[in-house]
Amino acid sequence: MEKTKFKVESGIQLLTRLSSKKTTVDNFYPNLFQSGPKSGEVIEVFSNRSCSFLLIDMIIEAVLPIKFGGAEIGVLIINTDGHISLPALTAALQNKLHTQHHFGLHEDDCAKVLNDMIDNIFILDVFDATQLYTTFQNLENILIKHNNISLCVIDTLTAFYWSEQSFKITKMDIYLRNLLRIVQKAVQGHEVTILYTRPEYFNSSRDLIEITEACAEVPTAEKVNCRIQVFQNEDETFTANVTTSSDVTRKNFKIEFNKISWL
Repeated sequence: MEKTKFKVESGIQLLTRLSSKKTTVDNFYPNLFQSGPKSGEVIEVFSNRSCSFLLIDMIIEAVLPIKFGGAEIGVLIINTDGHISLPALTAALQNKLHTQHHFGLHEDDCAKVLNDMIDNIFILDVFDATQLYTTFQNLENILIKHNNISLCVIDTLTAFYWSEQSFKITKMDIYLRNLLRIVQKAVQGHEVTILYTRPEYFNSSRDLIEITEACAEVPTAEKVNCRIQVFQNEDETFTANVTTSSDVTRKNFKIEFNKISWL
């Protein structure tokens, strides 16, 4: 007789879920996503170089007020590579507000909006594997304390792989799935979308991971719902290949004056 599986949530998760209705990340960042991502989904970004420029642009759109076209949500950044900093984010936010003249903001209003957006950014700098696992164990407490967080960005999820290897080497794909399962369990019930980066080479198989591991249609343990590959072209533009369970799209952009312009 087949056993029926029930989703079990803690008392804290239940109280958090019932206490308030949070703004989610649905229909976020249309430059890359057609109709998503949705709460609970996992987005993987990989490249042979740092993708911090793209992550920063996505974070800006996430904390930007709804009336200005953003999602107006809280973003938690687990920073293992040191590529994302508050000064860099602040500079990008200021640039966004000052270049978008159609916002019609006066200087005082601009400062208030900027402060509100910065208040919705939570950065945790992590320097070793022990800190990483401790951070994951504390994720639920962080999400309870800051109930407006709807997007968790981890750059890079696999940063401490080699430091954790000893006599027996864990396969890269198994290591990645194990970490992803830990994160998914920690954010369960909090309506959070997970976005993480990994190096392009990080795969146990000779075949590309995007070929061997299909994207899941709905949030599933250890599975990715959207995979984004970023690479630079010969003409100095960039391409993002966006793969979901049902579609593959190709988006081009360039970086001018420290900001992304979509082509």
